[in-house]
Amino acid sequence: MDFEVKGIAASLTNQTQPFSGRKKLLQQGQTPRSWAIQNPSLPVVPQLDLGSLVDSDEEEQDIIPENLPEPTSKYKLKYQQYETEMKEGYKQYSQRNAEKTKSKITQQSPRKKIDDKCIQGEESIVGALTTLDKKALLQHGYADIPYNAQSSMKKSDAEMVAAQRKKQTVAEQVMIDHLSRAVISDPEQNLPTERPESTPIFPDSKTAPLRLRKRTLHETKIRTHSTLTENMLSHKVQFDGRIISRNGHDACRELVGFFFAHDQSLTIYEYRQFGKNRTSVLPFIQKNTYSHQCGRRKGTQYQLGDFYIGANLTFLSSDHSSLPESIKENTLFILRITNIDQIALDSLKTDSVEPEDNLTSPEANDRLILKAVQDALKEQLHKRGVRILTGLAKHLQQLDKEGTGLLDKADFKQTLQVFRLEVSENDFESAWQILNGNDSGKVDYGEFKRAVIGEMNEYRKSFVRKAFMKLDFNKTGSVPITNIRKCYCAKKHPQVISGHSTEEEIKLSFLETLKDACSKSDEVTYGEFEDYYEGLSIGIVHDEDFVNIVCTPWGI
Repeated sequence: MDFEVKGIAASLTNQTQPFSGRKKLLQQGQTPRSWAIQNPSLPVVPQLDLGSLVDSDEEEQDIIPENLPEPTSKYKLKYQQYETEMKEGYKQYSQRNAEKTKSKITQQSPRKKIDDKCIQGEESIVGALTTLDKKALLQHGYADIPYNAQSSMKKSDAEMVAAQRKKQTVAEQVMIDHLSRAVISDPEQNLPTERPESTPIFPDSKTAPLRLRKRTLHETKIRTHSTLTENMLSHKVQFDGRIISRNGHDACRELVGFFFAHDQSLTIYEYRQFGKNRTSVLPFIQKNTYSHQCGRRKGTQYQLGDFYIGANLTFLSSDHSSLPESIKENTLFILRITNIDQIALDSLKTDSVEPEDNLTSPEANDRLILKAVQDALKEQLHKRGVRILTGLAKHLQQLDKEGTGLLDKADFKQTLQVFRLEVSENDFESAWQILNGNDSGKVDYGEFKRAVIGEMNEYRKSFVRKAFMKLDFNKTGSVPITNIRKCYCAKKHPQVISGHSTEEEIKLSFLETLKDACSKSDEVTYGEFEDYYEGLSIGIVHDEDFVNIVCTPWGI
């Protein structure tokens, strides 16, 4: 039985051998037929006619029948359209692939786009610009840093809380001062008070004059009819101001003013800090009624409509003995309103019978003329603003031999020609008539520069003052170059991040352009510091970009 099973298995194995080893037999030179003759017990497989098989290459070739008609023009046109569409499709496909590759590279290097902008900016500089102009324009690179609104809001919120506390302290001090002065100056306080019969009468009370008698707090009449009351003093507009001065110590004073509606008087206080923990609120300009000291409204008393952000309040320095000596050096004392309590202002305007806008038609025309001149010069100063404005300040100071701050018409014309600032004769004459309102023949050159060239807004100026106050920690009004070199940080400059420039190169470019604005080689005054950023501001459209330019290198 076992022998029969083995035989069947052997025969099956022999039957499958020609099929599994067909290739091996052919390699040995044997054909399946010859092998089958040698093994007659197995079935014969029919011979395959290999000649009838077509080669794979021949199978892929197109077989074109003979005697076919030629294609018509209709099919030729369709073929041409198809060919054109295929080529156009392949072109678009290649462009899409190239864009995808470029976007991937940009995502891998987020600073590359910023760096390309910096390079393009340098390439677009025209040949008329000097090396100093090109180095100053490097500061514009900070504008490409994304504006961090969330971080800025947190910082601004903290600053606003601190500012509100300061203003509240000043307001409380003002109320205490003026109520106390009103009570003390009230003649009714000198009248004898009615005393009860049980009250003892001291011998000296009859002999001493009333003004020399000692009064206690309980004997003082707080409520009187002839003096100010708290209700009257509460109807006021509170505003922040800064002194327009090239002296850094004066320009950075924190001034808070109040305009009282009941008698149209105003007063200004200064918030000062002594050391780290001691602060004081001191009167700067005493409470009184004042008038404009220059311009078309010269001699007109200040009214509610004169108070708005950007307005100038002018005073004669000789009328205020408490002013610092540095301010008294100039005949005119100019205060710029930088912020105002808009809610209180709107409330008082609603209750007031006088018009909200006191702007007269001549003043409106003056503004339009100066705005046209500023727009014409802004195009000329767009790229070279830093060099022109810093050089302009130095040149005007050199022309002022007497040190009065005043120059005549010929000096201003010559200055504009030296710096190649093109102003038409009609525009210049109109601007001169506006500025020379008192027909004195001379105009303050700081006022001339602000009126003809313009200036950055108060929001931008506030950050410039913050940067300078951080550098001028001794409050001297000038900063040594060594302090500026230590504090300036170029780590976040786009060209430093991309590797095209080093921190030292960016820092040196800043110091070289800033030194060009300085009259002394070893220090920078506030006026020179402000002129530098005034020139940068001309080429910056958005306030957020300018804030990045100022805050990033100084860490404010």
